[in-house]
Amino acid sequence: MKRDHAWLESYTEMLKGKAVLELGCGPGIDSKVLSQFSDFLVSCDLAPKHGIQGSVLTLDHSKKLPFKSDSFDTVVASLCLHYFSFERTKEIIAEISRLLRPHGSFICRLNSYKDVNYGATGHAEIEPGLFNVNGQQKRFFQAKEIEALWASDYSLHELSLKRIDRYQKAKYVYEFSATVR
Repeated sequence: MKRDHAWLESYTEMLKGKAVLELGCGPGIDSKVLSQFSDFLVSCDLAPKHGIQGSVLTLDHSKKLPFKSDSFDTVVASLCLHYFSFERTKEIIAEISRLLRPHGSFICRLNSYKDVNYGATGHAEIEPGLFNVNGQQKRFFQAKEIEALWASDYSLHELSLKRIDRYQKAKYVYEFSATVR
């Protein structure tokens, strides 16, 4: 097993016994870990894979989400918020804020500007930090952008640049947690 498959284990306190929403669940690697800790898990993706345990929904998290306000204790978004313009990303974060209960937690990983193996260099720039990578928009964040995006509604914790081994080549991400103010 790759070390990266257990990255969520360091957030046990934010997950244990909680209602958790996972955005961008993909093949369910993180869903498997989340299901071990959370009391209630909803995993979502544009095209979720079969075989993911728990409640799985097909949805586009760049649109209004079909949940009542204050529905979740924790939202997890790992490598799924980097496909959008800066303004659209702000709107998505606001929608996530709506879903979180007071003092809820947001656990997130985002592409880093150092992620040269997966498109951070050599592609046409659409706007600062957002590139056309082989026909797909991809954002590569700097720490100051993350701080700006989460500044108004959250207290940001543990923002760190990490090298992960989830994919063929090394990938550089920013990982952090945040708490709703």
